[in-house]
Amino acid sequence: MRIGRRHHLVDELNPLDEVAGAVLTLGALNWGLVGAANFDAIRAAFGRSAATRAAYGLVGASAAYALVRGRQLAKK
Repeated sequence: MRIGRRHHLVDELNPLDEVAGAVLTLGALNWGLVGAANFDAIRAAFGRSAATRAAYGLVGASAAYALVRGRQLAKK
């Protein structure tokens, strides 16, 4: 019988994991809006600019990071 605090995956997350998760969540919500209502919130906020491309790039980079980090955490 174990006494004490149980180990949870959330305990293993670092600040970068949390930021990547937040960016992924916002990106997923944006693409949900694109699919459901044909409304791109990122483009509405930034127009057709380098900032829009940067935002899409951050979502993609966060997805790649989450895949790699998820595999690392799954091995623990």
